[in-house]
Amino acid sequence: MNATLNFNTEPDTRRFYLVASAGAPNFGDEFITRAWLDWLAENHPTAEVWLDCIHPGRATHLFADTHPRLRVTNTLWQLAHTEVLSDLTADRQRAERLIATLGSPQYDLGLEDLRQMTSVHFLGGGYLNSLWETNLTMVAAAAELRRLFGVPIYATGAGLMPATGEAQRHLSEGFASFDVVEARDAPSAETFGVRAGIDDAFLAFGTERRIFGDYPTPDRMVLIQGDFVADEQREHLRTRIREMVREAGSERIGFVEAYPPRDAEFVPPVEETPNVDFFPFMRIWQEGLPMRPGQSWLTTRFHFHLLAAAAGAAGLALAADDEYYAVKHGSLTALGTGWRVSSLDDWLASAARPEASGSLPAERLATLVEQKLTLARVLYG
Repeated sequence: MNATLNFNTEPDTRRFYLVASAGAPNFGDEFITRAWLDWLAENHPTAEVWLDCIHPGRATHLFADTHPRLRVTNTLWQLAHTEVLSDLTADRQRAERLIATLGSPQYDLGLEDLRQMTSVHFLGGGYLNSLWETNLTMVAAAAELRRLFGVPIYATGAGLMPATGEAQRHLSEGFASFDVVEARDAPSAETFGVRAGIDDAFLAFGTERRIFGDYPTPDRMVLIQGDFVADEQREHLRTRIREMVREAGSERIGFVEAYPPRDAEFVPPVEETPNVDFFPFMRIWQEGLPMRPGQSWLTTRFHFHLLAAAAGAAGLALAADDEYYAVKHGSLTALGTGWRVSSLDDWLASAARPEASGSLPAERLATLVEQKLTLARVLYG
């Protein structure tokens, strides 16, 4: 058989720059980041990819098996979180000045590289809102980069709630210079007048990486996060979890850690509770998630609601607060996960066993995945 080989010797000079709340590690943020790196590796393996994140050292290890030309830095995160003036206007002006004129050995090499990027892309997550105002300096810096040097700027799957007062104004002004802004929930999209979309985690289902593990898992699964729980709730929460485990008798219950070590705080000691299985972060990161059809989940974490529902599991999602997590979980029920959502307070006040419901139909998941893949193709060709 004769074949004509066409070798393209043109060097790939594109430089894609990703900004993410990665490297903590916090599973949801790491999962989103890995999804984009995997997708770029499969579709643009010869382009240069930069990841700007909170902890570049940890991120280097977390994403070592993703894009072959990955480089990791923290230029924008460092710019936002050092020499902070705790005044949004003053911090914004300082960032704009450094983007325009340089002048600091701490940032100049990174900022010079930023000027040469093909695009800058803020990956999805809930790190651009009033809860973490310091992060908004990155938006101001990127907007100035677009205005002065013409670098296209994107934001996808953004959770922008809560957004109040000065934070809302600064985000609105920054987004006005962006080329694409997609919010993952309706309140964020409506507040800022941007594209209504979905969470970036759906992109992972359009890549070749295995998402779910093939090891044995219990029928009942629990993830109660250690952050976003009020001090006055902690002892009550521990008591409720111990009661739930005791009432299960010999039925096994799996507890998952998404954000070490915070998510281990409410896990009963395995040596004292023989019916408890513990799934630490490193296992679920390396071997896949402990999710499958037929399971019943109880979780406060947003991405475990999304992913377990996509795996075919039923669940009850607990919203740890009204302004941040309630919006996040609500965005998923609006997509059709079929899960029940309760406030953490209401669940603690109830003596009833948590009752799970629903799962995300396969055809609905396929539609959502294609929606996110379409956006990826629009941004990167």
